Amino acid sequence: MHLRRYRSKVHTLDAQVRHKGTPVSEPGPAPKRSRPAVSTRDKLIAVSLALFNERGPDRVTTAQIAEAAGVNEGNLYYYFKTKQALILAIFDQFEAAVERLLDGSRAANADPAAYVAFLREWFEIVWTYRFLYRDFMSLLATAPELRRRIRAISERIRTPIKDLIGHMRMAGLMDLSDEELDVLLPNLWIVSTYWVVYLDVQEGVGTLQKSHLEWGLKQVASLFRPYLTKAARDWLGTQPDALL
Repeated sequence: MHLRRYRSKVHTLDAQVRHKGTPVSEPGPAPKRSRPAVSTRDKLIAVSLALFNERGPDRVTTAQIAEAAGVNEGNLYYYFKTKQALILAIFDQFEAAVERLLDGSRAANADPAAYVAFLREWFEIVWTYRFLYRDFMSLLATAPELRRRIRAISERIRTPIKDLIGHMRMAGLMDLSDEELDVLLPNLWIVSTYWVVYLDVQEGVGTLQKSHLEWGLKQVASLFRPYLTKAARDWLGTQPDALL
């Protein structure tokens, strides 16, 4: 009954339109949604990050940042009163990226692939914000509060790594004492964080390629290898892309 009534209304409307001589046409395609415009503040942060990575914060002026972003310097000062404020805004983004990484790591178990995936993402974060580690000592003169914040990140990154090694020990995949673990953890942190500084400063690498990520992962894998059990080595022998 309801369906017949609906069809009758459609038929009547169609007849009225045709009687008035108005052509009945198919609806056109939906308009494309435009991408939201990047805010001036976000553009200034992105440009500053690129320039800081390329030259170092000490060699970049606010005038150069404004010019690269296509705004006048007064507009920059509206959002960021000082270069320190820009550095801290970039660090806020860095912390948010680390937080997302840690949120995704909480479900990790004894699977070595979980650690490799964690490392890959961490490596990409470190590369994206590489000036924070490469120029850390000079940054402390500009923003001394970064010492506390980067130390907190170090501790938070160590936790999922330590948990994963604990899972691998319980699963019989790694064999090392607590004393050896205490030595391994800081070495893992140093290599997994400062590999990017080595490539930048020693090798002159300016653009990250997949081969550079693989190189960094292999450096970390070399720290794991002495502690892998036979069961782990046998399992890894069946994995074509295993790094450990």
